[in-house]
Amino acid sequence: MKGRLFISAFVLCTSWASAAAADTSLEILHGWNYNDDFNGAKERTIYTVKTFQPWQYGTFFLYYDITGPFTPPDSNVLPNEKGGFFGGQAFTLSAKRIGEKISGEKWNWGALGDVSLRYEMEHVSKFGMLNYYGLQWDLKIPGFDFVAATTVIRDDWSLKGVDLQIGGAWQMTIPLWNLTDFVFAGFIQWGMFGEGKGNFTACERVPGADPKCAAIPQEGRPFITSQPQFLLDVGKLARITDRHFYAGIEYQIALNRYLQRGVNENLAQIMFKWAL
Repeated sequence: MKGRLFISAFVLCTSWASAAAADTSLEILHGWNYNDDFNGAKERTIYTVKTFQPWQYGTFFLYYDITGPFTPPDSNVLPNEKGGFFGGQAFTLSAKRIGEKISGEKWNWGALGDVSLRYEMEHVSKFGMLNYYGLQWDLKIPGFDFVAATTVIRDDWSLKGVDLQIGGAWQMTIPLWNLTDFVFAGFIQWGMFGEGKGNFTACERVPGADPKCAAIPQEGRPFITSQPQFLLDVGKLARITDRHFYAGIEYQIALNRYLQRGVNENLAQIMFKWAL
């Protein structure tokens, strides 16, 4: 998986603001300085699929990261490097849009564009599903294509209790004369306190026998994850098409990676994006 384990995609959490148009994108990332751990070797390739769909009273956002998308089945690599995935689906319900429908009037909240109820299910291969529920705040900030914030409860059923997670996502497009556009985008997520203790269950199955399972103790901890992106519109630069083909760098910052104290993963990845 891409290094987004245990974070909300609001991810947005790379997410788009609720007023944005429908969008789908495909991304390829490659890095050389990942942690050498159960997710894979220090060099990895990631394939990411994202789609955003607004509807009358809210939005739907889907994203999935696939590690080793081009790995042959007979390669001598860890299982996660053969299409291991991480991702999720987020649903919002807009208080503003519903209120406007009921009242029959347009509401102007100034810099606050909207407030929405938010639910996200997060899927991690071999780990299972996590839940996030709370609020999304869409903001109007001059110079930005969108800015959004979330305040959600992180609910991992394998751990006791819940955690408060706050985050933000943004995108800014800066024209470079008449040549092309520079895009600065990304997100940050902060798990503030950490959940309680619990167990993760790992199983092995032998043909013709019941699976053998073991409970692995784990503990929730505070964490921070951020992935700023620095991209150029290379399609526009080549005079082929605007706002479809991008290239640049995504930098990953992960503190207390996988909720493990002192485990960090910070690296730059080359990135190519096709916005459909």
